[in-house]
Amino acid sequence: MMPLQRKERKEVLEEFFAALDQAFLIYRQDLTKFENSRRPTDGLFGLGRTLQNDPCHDRFDESIEQAVQAMCASSPASMDAEKAIRMLFIWHQPQDWPLAAQWMLRAIERHALPLIPFLNSEAAAALQKEYAKHYKPWDRLPAQKEVYNALKAQASHKQIAQ
Repeated sequence: MMPLQRKERKEVLEEFFAALDQAFLIYRQDLTKFENSRRPTDGLFGLGRTLQNDPCHDRFDESIEQAVQAMCASSPASMDAEKAIRMLFIWHQPQDWPLAAQWMLRAIERHALPLIPFLNSEAAAALQKEYAKHYKPWDRLPAQKEVYNALKAQASHKQIAQ
């Protein structure tokens, strides 16, 4: 029965990473579709459609949230949680995202919060150090402050040998 459980866990993780990749892909497609259908006067004087107000951001956020919840339900190993968290961090994404998407990419980092308790202290400390390098204290939005503090707290927990 143990190999079946490992296989099921592996399948859940593969589904999670595929869902995460799919969410980013669909979001990028939605952004491109919006830009291609945009009229020259959209957004002028506050009239017309703007990318900042498009519902694609909410759909993206919801798809990331659902994927993270599914992963947390499978109780991921520390290395799997670390990989997922890294995927959510903006600096692991290509740099060619539109400016309107940059804020959303920073905001979804908060979805790393439920994954942080699955990290061992060494992985949390490594992520905390990397996070501090990319986000100086004066550059952190509330979501980044919350993620940084959670990583710091997790890094201070000592794992008990089993």
